[in-house]
This record gives sequence, C-alpha cells and structure tokens, in this order.
Amino acid sequence: MAPHQARKSKTVARDGAPLKSSIRPSSFDSLDLLGPKRLTARDREHLATISTRLRVRSGTAIYERGDPATAVYSIVSGSATSFRALANRTRRVMAFLFAEDLFGLARGGRYINTVHALTPLTLLRIPRDALKTMLLRNPELQLHFLCKVTHALRESQRHAILVGGDDPLARVSRFLTMIEEAQAHKETDVIRLPMTRRDIADYLNLTAVEVGDAFGELVRRRMIAFDGAHDIRVVDRRLLTTTAKE
Repeated sequence: MAPHQARKSKTVARDGAPLKSSIRPSSFDSLDLLGPKRLTARDREHLATISTRLRVRSGTAIYERGDPATAVYSIVSGSATSFRALANRTRRVMAFLFAEDLFGLARGGRYINTVHALTPLTLLRIPRDALKTMLLRNPELQLHFLCKVTHALRESQRHAILVGGDDPLARVSRFLTMIEEAQAHKETDVIRLPMTRRDIADYLNLTAVEVGDAFGELVRRRMIAFDGAHDIRVVDRRLLTTTAKE
C-alpha cells in the first residue's frame, strides 16, 4: 500500500448488502465542521416544505427567554441579536445573527435567550418535530446542520475569549474582524454594523463610552473610516488585524 493511501472497505447491513447513503463523497472533500457551512439550494428546497416564511419589522421579538421552544429559525435576510436580561436591569448580548444563521437554542423545552430583530428580517420558522423527522431521513442535511451547530459553538467560545481581554481597543478590533468574517460573502472592505454602540458594548462587556472611544482611536490611527452611520470601511487591514491579536 502506498504511503497515506487509505484502505477501502464497504459498510454492509446485516443481510450482507452494502448500505446506501445519500451523502455524496464530495460532501466530505471540503467539509469543515468549524466553518459557517451554507445550505445548498437542495437543502433549502427541502426545508421550505416544512417551514413557514416570516417577515418581521426591526425591534420585533422573535421569542422571549422561557417561551416554549417549538421551532428552530433560519435567517434568510437581515440581522438579529440574541441576549439575556440580567438581574440588575442590564443585559448580556450573546450573539449577533445574520443571513444563513440558525437559532433556537433550548433547555428543558424552553428557549434560553431572547432574540430580537435588529433590522427588517425574513425568517424560516421550522417546527422542531418536523425538522427532527426530516433530519433522520436526510443524512446530508443532517451533516449540514451539524456543521452549523458546531460553528455556533465555536463562535460562542470566541465570544468568551473576546470579552476576556483588558484592552477595549483590542476587543473592538477583534469584534470588527469577527463581524467581517460573518459577512465574508459580500466580498467588500465595508463592514455593515446594524447594531447600536450599546448593543456592541453589551456584547463586549464594555460601556458605550469605551466602545465609542475605541472606534475613535481606530479612526485616528487610520485603521478604519466611517462611511455613514452603520458602515465601516477597512483602511489598514494589516494594522487592524495586528491590533485585534494584541
């Protein structure tokens, strides 16, 4: 056997016949469980048969913490925020959600966070029972959902690291690079920030003043420039990346 050459084998059923799978070999060629794997057109067609398409206004609550978790949601367009209210009447933003993201994390049959629309939002509402049945029948779709869930867990770990630093400038720099990665499909140097500075502060465990000061310093050092109220243009990517790693 040549070096690194895998031994081929067949998986067989109890009657001796080879088991068939609907997962194409090419699905594994580019598989990255840590990447934001996008659903294929075929996946979306399958989900459309069990989903309800919703359009909601910005500021609308999709669900509240503690509500019965009857569905999972997939964002078609727009953005949302997932947060948890704290006892001192503040809140902790847990995640910002964009197109292709899935959300609906639950414990004991109830949602563990509140999700509100940041912008006008188009969603697919997918009943949990129907989704479970479909995933059992469609291994390839099951694989794609696994990739998305794994990616969400990785983003949660990144969030924990993000808020652990002491330097607000580094935190905001890392935040910008993270949001840019979430919008990578746009192929532009402009980062769209649909959230407010208060939202960013509640995500980074900073004050709104600290966030504003950090943005001002990034502009002063010519790493970024504002193109309107919600658009940031990356001017010096190398320096921004270096600052994010500090």
